[in-house]
Amino acid sequence: MNVLIIHAHPNPDSFNAALRDTAVRTLSREGHSILLSDLYTMHFNPVLSAQELQGDLQEIEPEMDKVRRADLLLFQFPNWWYGMPAIMKGWIDRVFAFGFAYDDEHSFENGLLKGKKAMLSLTVGARADYYREAPQRDLMRVLEPIHYGILAYCGLEVLPPFIAYGPGEMSEAERKATLEAFREHLQNLPKLTPLRFS
Repeated sequence: MNVLIIHAHPNPDSFNAALRDTAVRTLSREGHSILLSDLYTMHFNPVLSAQELQGDLQEIEPEMDKVRRADLLLFQFPNWWYGMPAIMKGWIDRVFAFGFAYDDEHSFENGLLKGKKAMLSLTVGARADYYREAPQRDLMRVLEPIHYGILAYCGLEVLPPFIAYGPGEMSEAERKATLEAFREHLQNLPKLTPLRFS
């Protein structure tokens, strides 16, 4: 399987980077081929241009080619303001272009990226209890605009996300345990039940 990892964090020593590296090692050992778009390292321009909006996609073609080659898209990012970083949202705005990822006749079950899978891996600032205390903080609800409004809309099969809670508050042992849990999550990819939205 070809796996495209789209990674967005400005700090190369972040826990997100550790999760990215764990994904690369684990999936490689499982026999998968890895494609990587490390958006900050690439100095990726997240701004959709008027030319691209009118269909001139030449500049973004290399990223589209990675998506074409990928069987699984793995998005690795910190949850900022209950969403993904602007640079990653800009990647989606530009790469998931009209005519490439969707069009007027192709969305959801017959979206243009049908046959591929997608999964989110993210960090959040607080411990899990904080998100369970109130329904508006429920992360599956928070992530629905991404899971449903972006990924499923384009025809992708959406796998359950991996969420690392409060890495800034973790002990070293907890960090190691979280990375191990992520490794196991990735090893179980074939067994994961896709999310359903109806």
